Amino acid sequence: MKRGILFLVLIAAFSACKVREKKPAEAVVKEETPRQVDKPVVNSVTGRYNFIDSTAARVFIKTNITLLGERMSMEKLNESFRVQWALQTDFGIREKISAGKLAFTPEFARASGDACLLSFEIPRAKEYAGGILLVEFIHPASGTKFSYDMAIDFTAKRTNTRYEIYKNAGDDIPDFLPYIYSGESFVIKSVKPSSEPLYLIRYRNKSRPALSPMSGTKRTAESEFEIAESLEVKDREPITLTETGMYVLTRTPDEVTDGYGFLVVDKRYPRDTRPETLKEALAYMSTSKEIESSATYDSGKDAMDMYFLNLARGDQELARKIIRSYYKRVEEANEFFTTYKEGWKTDKGMVYVIMGPPARVQRNRTREVWLYSQNRNTSEIIYTFYKKPNVFSEQNYELVRYPEYSAFWYPYVESWRTGKAAE
Repeated sequence: MKRGILFLVLIAAFSACKVREKKPAEAVVKEETPRQVDKPVVNSVTGRYNFIDSTAARVFIKTNITLLGERMSMEKLNESFRVQWALQTDFGIREKISAGKLAFTPEFARASGDACLLSFEIPRAKEYAGGILLVEFIHPASGTKFSYDMAIDFTAKRTNTRYEIYKNAGDDIPDFLPYIYSGESFVIKSVKPSSEPLYLIRYRNKSRPALSPMSGTKRTAESEFEIAESLEVKDREPITLTETGMYVLTRTPDEVTDGYGFLVVDKRYPRDTRPETLKEALAYMSTSKEIESSATYDSGKDAMDMYFLNLARGDQELARKIIRSYYKRVEEANEFFTTYKEGWKTDKGMVYVIMGPPARVQRNRTREVWLYSQNRNTSEIIYTFYKKPNVFSEQNYELVRYPEYSAFWYPYVESWRTGKAAE
């Protein structure tokens, strides 16, 4: 009985927790600051595009820009920034194919909560099948420039280069969330109306937590999912999905090679308070013996109670503190890194949960490098993630694993187990 009460108290404490604003690891910034002035910060940039026809593509950019931690109005953004884009070749010395200018005006931009959405067209040069789109946010007052780049494929081979998810058929900016809430209506549409058949394949989600940074084991995305059903859908036709899980939008249902994977989740996501899911997320800070022991409990909440009380040596306040901090990291990982599976299960999510946000991020089209500041015991810690598209997503990143990571990974894990990492 006492354990049940403790579990409810811990969950209440965790649910009441507010996520502190953090800089997502996806934030793509290259920064040059020749003089010290109050300068805005581009916290994050996310880009997508859709094939219009053989002559052009439409690009969608979502960005969050703040000044001294405060959101900037569209008027202030337009006064402060020059925005320009250039399409370059994807080989050898980058040759400029085409270029243009943007502005934070109704022609190109609109506010969406704390973010700003930009939308514009880029033409295709006949002799090129694609290229690298470079978008630059220039702040002349401080001499600061922020850059974002993405690959553009005018052949539109993958489904997500032709179709995107929108909340309503009349919307002209796609929904940038990588997940959809169960029971909510949405539409799938191309820039121009299409009559080609489309299919949504629902998979049973058997995905597991990411392998440790020291692991030498390999795992394919396909091995973690199995087909449950296939649904035929149409461009611009409202869709409501009630079954949670991973779905793939495809034009080739018999053999998914061009998929666009996304999750359908319940209303609590990216937060979760279900004991079964919370218990699974403990894999990154647990021993194999503890995982086996937790499986012996019929009740997920009993397993959670005993796990945290054992870690805290019976100290209920310390147990609450570990729960609040650890599951806040899990929630943030879901918010930042969800693709075709929960964010905390990805390689980036695993590192984020244990290590927290990196001090610096270096990024290009094929990889991300996360750097953690050194301390008295370790030199600078570096994690490299390479972009590895699979049949479900183009945004899949895999960590380069080394046995040597154990020297500092295990101390970080131990700091969670003792409560030292808890905020």
